[in-house]
Amino acid sequence: MSEAVSLEAGYLLHYTQYGDANFIVDFFSLNHGRVSLLAKGARSSKPRTRALYQPFQPLLVSWWGEHELRTLTGIEESGKALVLQGKALPCGYYLNEIMIRLLAKDQPYQNLFAHYALSLSELAANEDTPEPVLRRFEVQLLDTLGLLPDFAHCRNDGESLQADEHYLFYPGSSQAVLVPQEDKHIAIPKKQQPEAVFHPDGETLDVGVPLSGRTLLALAEFDIDDASVLKEIKPLMRRLLQAHLGDKPLNSRELFSSLTPPPPPTTAGSTEGDT
Repeated sequence: MSEAVSLEAGYLLHYTQYGDANFIVDFFSLNHGRVSLLAKGARSSKPRTRALYQPFQPLLVSWWGEHELRTLTGIEESGKALVLQGKALPCGYYLNEIMIRLLAKDQPYQNLFAHYALSLSELAANEDTPEPVLRRFEVQLLDTLGLLPDFAHCRNDGESLQADEHYLFYPGSSQAVLVPQEDKHIAIPKKQQPEAVFHPDGETLDVGVPLSGRTLLALAEFDIDDASVLKEIKPLMRRLLQAHLGDKPLNSRELFSSLTPPPPPTTAGSTEGDT
């Protein structure tokens, strides 16, 4: 049976040209999640309508169809487009890209939709400090998909996490191992590591991600606003996401690198190195 959807709130994540005048559009919608729509004649539509096919623009979209690729029947704005500039621009594309890579189609994610809309607003308002927004959304995305480890119960020896202790967290096994006091900054001996600490290739040892107990406890409570927590979880979130994104590079990271100015050249006699 054909499905007709009218005036569904959504955001354009990505589009590609199809034929001379059409687009295939990847939308993130409130009640239907990710959907692929064929926008017939979009490229040759009126400039006002053509301008709606951009990311970060709140939209109301209508479509018809019963297959994976539906036909777009209407598109209109539901608010002003969010203007992302500077660092915020590639960060916005990053959010779009990881959702395209990780979200299944035709699965509703209403809570994530709200988190996404809020994240875009925060990026637009705080273009110079995007990292808190990115880390928060990464946590929300993995939690929505059931891929976020249970940090409250990740200690592999059954003991409770201690805020003032140091741990190595193994994303592959979702376990944290206490680092001996004298070895805080080195990998612990293999005999003290949990099971399943090898990468899928069966050869490369996973040395774990160093984290404080305070950070692990904060993650368990979804409380990641503290600057020290944000700094510690960046390599952890990259590892967790990479496990599900695979080895294909993210285009948004390349865009961010292209927009990031190189460090200033050092002058003769300067003792400063690369940051």
